[in-house]
Amino acid sequence: GTTNCTVGDLVDLLIRNQFLAPASLLLPEAVGMAQEVTLPLSSQETLPVHEKQQPIQEKEVTSVKPVLYQNTEKQPSVPPCFSQENSSTQSSNADFHNFCFHDLESVTNNFDERPESAGGNKLGEGGFGIVFKGYINGRNVAVKKLAAVVDVSAQDLKQQFDQEIEIMAKCKHENLVELLGFSSDGAQPCLVYEYMPNGSLLDRLACLDGTPPISWNTRCEIAQGTASGINFLHDNNHIHRDIKSANILLTETYVPKISDFGLARASVTFTRTIMTDRVVGTAAYMAPEALRGEITPKSDIFSFGVVLLEVITGLPPVDENREPQLLLSIKDEIEDEEATIEDYVDVKMSDWDAASVHKMYSLADQCLNEKKNRRPNIQMVCSFLQAGQLHYRANAEMCGFLLVSSAGEPFNHCS
Repeated sequence: GTTNCTVGDLVDLLIRNQFLAPASLLLPEAVGMAQEVTLPLSSQETLPVHEKQQPIQEKEVTSVKPVLYQNTEKQPSVPPCFSQENSSTQSSNADFHNFCFHDLESVTNNFDERPESAGGNKLGEGGFGIVFKGYINGRNVAVKKLAAVVDVSAQDLKQQFDQEIEIMAKCKHENLVELLGFSSDGAQPCLVYEYMPNGSLLDRLACLDGTPPISWNTRCEIAQGTASGINFLHDNNHIHRDIKSANILLTETYVPKISDFGLARASVTFTRTIMTDRVVGTAAYMAPEALRGEITPKSDIFSFGVVLLEVITGLPPVDENREPQLLLSIKDEIEDEEATIEDYVDVKMSDWDAASVHKMYSLADQCLNEKKNRRPNIQMVCSFLQAGQLHYRANAEMCGFLLVSSAGEPFNHCS
């Protein structure tokens, strides 16, 4: 350790790492001063990011008009607010359809919270809200109603809403869920998304509601598409912060689309580390540094590693009745030679082969490295999954690892 440290040095260290409670016991006035500091959006330094920081405003937003009509002979009646001509707009959100809250109530049967399987409209929960199925202009949609959260103020909820719209406005990619519009005139703000008929990867891996198991080849394609979506986010200076199988939605043909951008935070200087005093995300997927409030692109890589384990095993990320309870802990058992990855392959899947499973597990293993700088970046992950020759050596000064299978061979396409 370092010698001749003062109490002030210790307090500075605690504040930098967001341990405000112990710091306040030593020097209360120092903590008070630290909490008053705000981070300019143009800052290039690693500084605390506070909850009240306003979302980054983009200079321009690509115009994307949702297509709400299908070419059918008979269309259901359209409430006035659903008419494109009557679509009121606000500031930079003008390129999305502005729906009336009461009309969204109507198309979701007054936000019927019974599950869809029980005749209701509820599709799921997550990311500060409940998602409902609706029907607008001949098209199924998913309506997310942002609800009040116990420890989140109305101001923070409004910021969450504005941030999600801003992020979705500029994030258009085949592996990201498309935002069609929003509503801000009712009791709760709402977001309207394209509807994903096959639900979440989490539910399909569990064969919920009697759905058939996903084939190994399809699972590999889902992994590739998800990595492509993360790559797009990272290329556009966004960290998702909550990559998990429940946030990977599937189209009718099992094309994966990442959802729930409300937890994403744009970083002006993408290579910097964000320190946050609100730990966001699902613990079973979170990297060690993310649990401490330190968010980097490599946090998403760690979470994706857990998803890869789910793809291989078909198991949920956490199960209190299972040993080990956390899915990522099977990595320790395999390293200790107490088990092999074949022991954990999804028994519901019949078309897998040992070589390709080993290769995907090798990638998951490296994504789950506890040291973030030893994890591959998302470009390497995409190349690893998509290309025919997947033998990459990272810059030794940056990473110092080689992406190879557990048998020491390059990781080829898992098909």
